[in-house]
Amino acid sequence: MYMSQSHPPALSRTPQIIVPGKSELSTLQHAFNEKTLQIEKLKREIAARKESIAVAQQRFEKELQPVIQQVAAQRAETVKLLDAAYALPFFKRQEKEKLAALIVGISRELIAKHNRPDMLEYHDRYAEIPFAEGLNYTDDYFETQPDEPFESTFAAEAEVADADPFEDYQAQLDREAEQREREKQNRQKNRKTKAQLAKEAQAKAELNNISKASRRVYTELAKQLHPDTEQDETARVWKEEAMKKVTLAYHHDDFFELLRLQMEFLQEQSLHKLPENQLTYYIQILTDQINDLKDELNNFSFGHNAGFYEQFCGSPKQMNQKFKQAKEDLGYELQHLKLNVRTLQDPQEVRNMLKELR
Repeated sequence: MYMSQSHPPALSRTPQIIVPGKSELSTLQHAFNEKTLQIEKLKREIAARKESIAVAQQRFEKELQPVIQQVAAQRAETVKLLDAAYALPFFKRQEKEKLAALIVGISRELIAKHNRPDMLEYHDRYAEIPFAEGLNYTDDYFETQPDEPFESTFAAEAEVADADPFEDYQAQLDREAEQREREKQNRQKNRKTKAQLAKEAQAKAELNNISKASRRVYTELAKQLHPDTEQDETARVWKEEAMKKVTLAYHHDDFFELLRLQMEFLQEQSLHKLPENQLTYYIQILTDQINDLKDELNNFSFGHNAGFYEQFCGSPKQMNQKFKQAKEDLGYELQHLKLNVRTLQDPQEVRNMLKELR
């Protein structure tokens, strides 16, 4: 029933079965309570990690990105100095080959990871393949060899360079995710046995039953909370907000949230009266939801943002330490590059630097 403004809905809580006048629960009721507690714990952990990533991304843009841009500017100056050195008769042919390789490598990184199109002319002046054609080659490679991971100079540089870790990890992990998806699709193409097909048919039938259970809860909530049947304006506004939450949970297949909303919004809610067959369906759909949440949690370790999470996220104390270390590393690199820019204006110093290269 609708709860008036003077009696607001109960606070959010985990759906639990409590049997009035009894201390012992059945095996199924115990299982239900354990599942809902596990989901609540997983949801809290996922929410905490999402919040950590959001905070870290904001800090990355505010605290690290300006320094990264300064680092990129110094690298661009280095490219220009090496380009000027290449034109000097002071350097021998083998030294100029090294200079050309350095110019191509640094300018490519600046174009690809730091949005510096002004470096295109330097890259294409010394590279065997123009930058734009190199991108087309990469696309063609994936189309003709979809089952082989692509490893290029770009990937090698991404492992070495730490200047732009967020974009670096994003690109690398995207490629790994695409490869895993291709492997998964190839496995799914294998012919299925009759036993496998029968198992899939049974699973599909069970899923239909579970969907019915989810729709049952949604329908019960919709009947009680639908705003169109409410005459009182205050009550109607409250029901509109409640139905938004209910509909969102239903569309996201969040059965746990539907049960939680059922307990929050309806006064006459009695999970302990559920028959065993219905409770069995509830437990099964909660189990599936647990598996989905575990997969979502694993994505923080192996998915799209895994590298970024590992390098910058965690508890507030861990995050502070990680950002402090990142700023120190970037600051050291920036000072080193500024020194190089001053030093490399001397051709002899350029030669000394080239001697240290293999």
